[in-house]
Amino acid sequence: MLNLVLLSSSISYIILVPSIRSRKEVLMCKSIPGNQKHMTMDQRIIIEKRLDQGNSLHSIALQLGKDPTTISKEIKKHRTIQEHSHFNESKNKCALIKDCKKKNICEIYAPICKRMCKLCNHCNSHCDDFIPRSYHCSKLDKAPFVCNACSKKSGCRLDKAYYRATIAHREYRTVLIESRTGINISPEDLIRLDELVSPLIMQGQSPLHDPTESSGDPLLRKNALQLH
Repeated sequence: MLNLVLLSSSISYIILVPSIRSRKEVLMCKSIPGNQKHMTMDQRIIIEKRLDQGNSLHSIALQLGKDPTTISKEIKKHRTIQEHSHFNESKNKCALIKDCKKKNICEIYAPICKRMCKLCNHCNSHCDDFIPRSYHCSKLDKAPFVCNACSKKSGCRLDKAYYRATIAHREYRTVLIESRTGINISPEDLIRLDELVSPLIMQGQSPLHDPTESSGDPLLRKNALQLH
């Protein structure tokens, strides 16, 4: 954040001076060793605690010395979706049920049936105006993207999302390990695969070309996807 300082009314230019707040934020970020590329478990615990307290993503990022966008991506990537409760849930799944006043839609029990169609179990499959009810909370589309500190979560009938440090770190570790595993092949098969593929490349065949088209070797077929 910058303040505009006018040096003189007779001078036609201005100087941009960092505000006190921005200087303070810079000093705080520099004093906290948290600007590593990968998020640590301790940092994720801080994120969870601050979300539980209702802190903004900006304040969390400031404490960890990271960009707010990084915190936002971390939360959206590793949040856990909790499906809404089905206890005592209406069997009518129409989004228009509250204001619906239709009768005898199915014409099965007409004119005997006197009930409103929204009270029946069959109206959803017969009504042309049926719109499936959505259990998505629009608040999850904006910061902080989770229900950790929501005051209405206990009685809410919509799907919920929570950020939990242990789950987030476990997901991160799983992806990290899988990305570093490499090709699942024995050293012997790797040598044999090299003997099969290298001559094809020496003949001018593209590395992106499917090697199974030139050879019917089962080892090539088995590892074709890994080669690509």
